[in-house]
Amino acid sequence: MRKLLYVSLIVILFSNLTFAQQVQKSVFSTSRWKDKNWLLFDDNQSALYKIITSEAFQLLGERSGRIAKLDSKDSWEKYQEETRLRMRLSIDKFEKTALNPQITGTLDRETFTVEKILFESHPGFFVTSSLFIPKNRQTPAPAIIYCAGHTDTGFRSEVYQRVILNLVEKGFVVFAFDPIGQGERLQYFDAESGKSKIGAPTTEHSYAGIQTLLTGTSLTDYFIWDAIRAIDFLETRKEVDIKRLGVTGRSGGGLQSALLMAYDDRIYAAAPECYITNFKRLLQSIGPQDAEQNPYNFIKNGFDIPDFLHLHAPKPALIITTTHDFFSIQGARETFSEVKKSYNALGYANNIDMVEDLGIHESTKANREALYEFFLKHLYQLGESTEKEIEPFSTEELWVTKTGQVSTALNGETVFSLNKKFFEQDNKQKSISKASVANFLKIELIRKLTASVYTGLINYDGKKVEKYFLENEFEDFALPVYLIKKDTEVNPKKLIVWLQPEGKEKVLDDLLMDKILELGYAILAPDLPGIGELHDPGFRGDGFVNGVPFNYTFGANLAGRSIPGIQAESIGLLMQFIEQDEQYNKLQISALVDKEMSSAFLHYAMIENSFNKIVFRNPLVFNNTFLSTEYYDPSQAFNIAPGSLPDYDFRNMVSLLAPEIFRIVNSIDENTETYENNILEYLK
Repeated sequence: MRKLLYVSLIVILFSNLTFAQQVQKSVFSTSRWKDKNWLLFDDNQSALYKIITSEAFQLLGERSGRIAKLDSKDSWEKYQEETRLRMRLSIDKFEKTALNPQITGTLDRETFTVEKILFESHPGFFVTSSLFIPKNRQTPAPAIIYCAGHTDTGFRSEVYQRVILNLVEKGFVVFAFDPIGQGERLQYFDAESGKSKIGAPTTEHSYAGIQTLLTGTSLTDYFIWDAIRAIDFLETRKEVDIKRLGVTGRSGGGLQSALLMAYDDRIYAAAPECYITNFKRLLQSIGPQDAEQNPYNFIKNGFDIPDFLHLHAPKPALIITTTHDFFSIQGARETFSEVKKSYNALGYANNIDMVEDLGIHESTKANREALYEFFLKHLYQLGESTEKEIEPFSTEELWVTKTGQVSTALNGETVFSLNKKFFEQDNKQKSISKASVANFLKIELIRKLTASVYTGLINYDGKKVEKYFLENEFEDFALPVYLIKKDTEVNPKKLIVWLQPEGKEKVLDDLLMDKILELGYAILAPDLPGIGELHDPGFRGDGFVNGVPFNYTFGANLAGRSIPGIQAESIGLLMQFIEQDEQYNKLQISALVDKEMSSAFLHYAMIENSFNKIVFRNPLVFNNTFLSTEYYDPSQAFNIAPGSLPDYDFRNMVSLLAPEIFRIVNSIDENTETYENNILEYLK
């Protein structure tokens, strides 16, 4: 028993020491056993998301103020006209070209036939689809475009076929097509494994979507254009009454339905399912979703999800929801309440409706039957809304191509190749200035340092590490900082700001640290938003690629911001810390900027630069070749500002710095000391 007790005490003591060391490195440690962090900063790791959402909420609040002033038919019609023009600008770059439709096969059942259709929404950009035609129908018949949600099989999923086949049984022509990155349209198909090289549909969307976002457009535009061209195809079919055209879809298909009802006036009746909410409730709950759900600068440009319905008004619309959907039903209710105002003002209050059923993010029978009833009524089709059990087709039966994938059957264009073409056509980089870069990203050094809070000292292998967090007047987060000195150093002669993409703790383990301290420097190392103690390990989203959280990028884009821009503003707090310290504000200040932190640093330097020497170590050098690389590095893309590539890149910004104050040092082999010696020689 004594031995057991002795061993237990050792284990507890060792655990306590380990715990103490881990806690000690945090600038928020209180050195208290149970409450290891300052209570008010328990959620400080959410800093990046809080910055993004606070700016988005401010913009949404301004929009709500504008909406509240619309009180007449004339004011709503003017709002529709202005919003329609601005929203549709994003697809002006596309041109309607030959669809070149092909029927690659047919299926026959007792009450309907299916034509397998291949068409080109852009030259060589193939869309796989199926046209379901009831044998007993009106001539011409009402038609419904069905948009599939996020499934690997596209519209072939059994839950989607249930709706499609029931609509066909009720006399509707139904046209269903594969969204980008789904079904037979994988953008990164691996013929060897038979799967995507990138991941599930949302991952494919986000990976392709980032490249479009960096050029100032979005994957949303490509989704919209596919759907618009689907309507163009239906106009060629004698079976279809184009004046009685509807659209529906669930989840990601609900988004596509909402987009199409706003972007194309030929849609008469629309019923998006399990998508409609508003951005306030979306950002409060699950956050920004994958790429196509985040049009370029959407919130910044004054838009919100209700605008999809406002632009469709006063034509019939049905919002279909479930009580426990992850798309907030509260947001759906608020949207419904707002949209009723435009329908009332335009004189068609009965044309907007909403149904909700008990359920999660799912299709319920009650909601499906409400959908059937809606289309029967508004597309003037006789029939019963009762749902029938109809045997679905197998996935392979509905293949449009011989191989089940466009990439192997036809070797056509992809979003990557199209984006590259559009970018190259428009890529005439402008002459830039520091002011133009700062203005583009809306970078403002408006955060004022209100306190530098000292929280303790770490004795780390002969070094003194002073811990601080920096408060600002917005009180939304505190910036963690290490001030590192030699243990014997009383008055350092120089100061270097060290930006590390993995955070300030990584600096402690860098072989260069001791050598830089030997040169007489003190080191100031922060955690910028999204990094170190400002990194949120619990943040989740459907836009993660290889662990890189593009959901942050999508959220920042919505508000017209960027990750490097937000981090650049935080560097401003760090510099105020130096300015307010009498020991350091008179010293020469240098900067060591590692890897992709070069983007945030340069964006800060476009506004303010008080550095005597700057070293970029293995910097992110983004340029046009970035977009010519199909399989790019996600971590690099994360640190590029949306929309920036047509206007400026790393080389442009570096050219605005005095050439004598910076060095760019790249390591070829991590085991060689050549590049380290180059850094140290320059910093002497």
